[in-house]
Amino acid sequence: MPAITKEATASSARMSSAPIILNVNDDLASRYVTSRVLSLSGFQVLEAGTGGETLALADEQTDLVILDVRLPDMSGLEVCRRLKASPRTRGALVLHLSAQAVGPADRAQGLEHGADAYLVAPVDPEELVAQVHALLRLRRAEREVRVLSDQVQQQRRLLELAMGAAADPIALYDGDGTLIYANQAVAASRGSHHVHVPGRNMDALRAMDPQLESYAQSLDAARRTGRVQRGRVTLSSDQGPRHFEYTMSPATGPTGAVEAIIATGQDITETRNAEDFREQFLGILGHDLRNPLNALSMSAQQLQRQGELSDRQRVFTERILTSAERMERMIRQLLDFARARLGAGLPVVRSRCDLFDVVRGAVEEARASQPQREVMLDVRGDGRGAWDADRLEQVVGNLVSNALKFSPPDSPVRVSAEGQDGEAVLRVHNLGAPIPPEQLPHLFAAWRRAGRSDRERGSAGGLGLGLYITDQIVRAHGGSVKVTSTEAQGTTFTVRLPRG
Repeated sequence: MPAITKEATASSARMSSAPIILNVNDDLASRYVTSRVLSLSGFQVLEAGTGGETLALADEQTDLVILDVRLPDMSGLEVCRRLKASPRTRGALVLHLSAQAVGPADRAQGLEHGADAYLVAPVDPEELVAQVHALLRLRRAEREVRVLSDQVQQQRRLLELAMGAAADPIALYDGDGTLIYANQAVAASRGSHHVHVPGRNMDALRAMDPQLESYAQSLDAARRTGRVQRGRVTLSSDQGPRHFEYTMSPATGPTGAVEAIIATGQDITETRNAEDFREQFLGILGHDLRNPLNALSMSAQQLQRQGELSDRQRVFTERILTSAERMERMIRQLLDFARARLGAGLPVVRSRCDLFDVVRGAVEEARASQPQREVMLDVRGDGRGAWDADRLEQVVGNLVSNALKFSPPDSPVRVSAEGQDGEAVLRVHNLGAPIPPEQLPHLFAAWRRAGRSDRERGSAGGLGLGLYITDQIVRAHGGSVKVTSTEAQGTTFTVRLPRG
């Protein structure tokens, strides 16, 4: 029968799931007793009698080494030091067990050399087993902490990698407003003007760059209220002024206090420049178009006043004036749009007026321009308030014109105005095909039209600014405009105006 080597015994032990203990003692009797106690307690026990054997047998699978301090070939203290220094065995726990080095200085020296515990022999078997269990629990806890730490480090590395690779600026602040992290896009967006260096608090950042004042105020508000803050800021960069939109999202802890704030930004410089160019262009265009248009209208009116035109010439003159009036309305819309977008809304000049008079005038004008159509009017209550009568005339004219345009020629358009407590309500109703539901949320946006009537198809149509300007005028008065549109009930625009 072949002899069983220590290497074979160690290999067999490692295939089991029980903890592996390497019992090291040059005294055979003491070693046997210790191994017997541990084996009966369910541990796998390997044995060694020298320091050299210990270093050869111990590996990554070894959970605990019970190590005599005095060995024939080297000190147990040196064996412990080498075990702890080797990457292969540094995770193994070491329990010194000695019958000779028993003084306080010996125990202190053993622990200083890296041992995890120190017992003096002879030791009670129950105490030995209890000590081993305690050390193995410690080893399991250390391994779990190591695994969790590795996972956290991996997740942190991936998070930093993802945030660092993000095209948009990202910054992370702690609850005190100190910058913890800023990705590469933060620095790249500003070049040499960059001041977002981790470790600086917001007070230091705003002192270094006064352009960050509004941004800093948003950060303060996010810290104070715990609510998301959004805003815009213009900052200098190596490429000139850059415009950014930012969102600050605070994270609160168990107590409800803000513990972190992540700020994300987006460079909107190109979009902002394009919008500014378009809107300024429209404003300039509107003003420059008026001069030749006024000259054209005045010339046509002068021809009419002469009274010596043939029928054909009168038709041409009327056509010129009608087209000129239409162009004038389009120019007014362009200018109103430019004012609304470049400023803080359309300007209104309030004075005491009667909404009912404004509505009657707009309805009479509609009847005169389209005598074949029926426009019904109903007014009730008190129509007086502080409004801009000229602007309200635009509102009523736009809504009535829109109702005539998008309703069957043989159907009436109903206009009603009612004075209520604290406000006046205007309603314009028409029958016909309803506005598609998917268009309703965008109906008051610029450059949009809610489809075309049969009579409009094939014609130039409008600019798609009428309802946008209507909404802007009503908003400037502190009011609201809503629309409902169904197949059965038709389409109704409802305007509510506080009396001011």
